[in-house]
Amino acid sequence: MAVPPPIPAAPAPAPIGFHNRTAVRVALLAGILSILVLMISGQITVLQLLFPLWLGGGGFFAVYLYCRKTGQRLTPMSGAHLGWLSGIFAFLMMTLILTLIAVALSQPTAVETLRAQWSNTGRSEADFNTMLDAFHSPEKIAAILSMILLLFSVLPAFGGALGAKFFERRAT
Repeated sequence: MAVPPPIPAAPAPAPIGFHNRTAVRVALLAGILSILVLMISGQITVLQLLFPLWLGGGGFFAVYLYCRKTGQRLTPMSGAHLGWLSGIFAFLMMTLILTLIAVALSQPTAVETLRAQWSNTGRSEADFNTMLDAFHSPEKIAAILSMILLLFSVLPAFGGALGAKFFERRAT
């Protein structure tokens, strides 16, 4: 009697990174949604305080989407990596937005229009002038971008690790 050939083992899942297309798509979607939530919540004073929660939620949501799409359970380290990817995409989008704002603020008519809109929201003129000075200083722009990179790297990674741990427990 012949022994049937062994069943080939399932291929190992692709590691989380830029070479994993599913992870990149999920991270990009989570990054876009994080930016949208940040922009919407930025209009509501009370929700501005939840800024760290929105970024961590982006990493958590990325893990949720990835697990749902692939059926694969992630380790907390892989979840953190996926959250970090979503944060990097969100950082790139935020950098693009800030660049567009900086270019717009180089036009005097745009500054006056923005100043009028700023005063209509009830914010102080001093705050507007502080923001305007920051956009005219390369050192301040570099400092702002460095802080944004740090926040957009750490918080989504933390949310991704929590998401992986949460979904790991739910699977067992």
